[in-house]
Amino acid sequence: MGPLYHLPESTDRLLALREAARVLTKGGVLVAATISRYASALDGLSKNLAKDPLFRAIRDRDLQEGQHRNRSGNLDYFTTAYFHRPEDLVQEIRSAGFADAFALGVEGPAWILSDFDARWDDGEQRRDLLDLLRALEREPSILGASAHLLGIGRKA
Repeated sequence: MGPLYHLPESTDRLLALREAARVLTKGGVLVAATISRYASALDGLSKNLAKDPLFRAIRDRDLQEGQHRNRSGNLDYFTTAYFHRPEDLVQEIRSAGFADAFALGVEGPAWILSDFDARWDDGEQRRDLLDLLRALEREPSILGASAHLLGIGRKA
């Protein structure tokens, strides 16, 4: 995972992606992990974190700028990072010279399920959940509901 979400400046992310392109052979595949712009908002909803005004400030900046800054001292609120919109991740990968760029949701919206373990333990519910997540993993309108994204591109 990383390094993209640990690089808050776009110039640094582009430099990292260009370095990946440099070391890949022709036709090589880049798979880059990022955190969704909406991860804090969704995590906050699922855990009712908005009661804390410090969390709300972090979440609101995430939504506006993608710049995640936890100055609260609460380690549950993560660290300095950059949170991508799916379309911005794809654009960064293209800007670094990769072809066939796209994004996938890692967890999909299932990560916010409070009863995930129970559903996973039930074979029928697990199959249904996996079928649903496969159907949604590349759906542009729902990609941001995944806490983590994979940006994928091919070196031309």
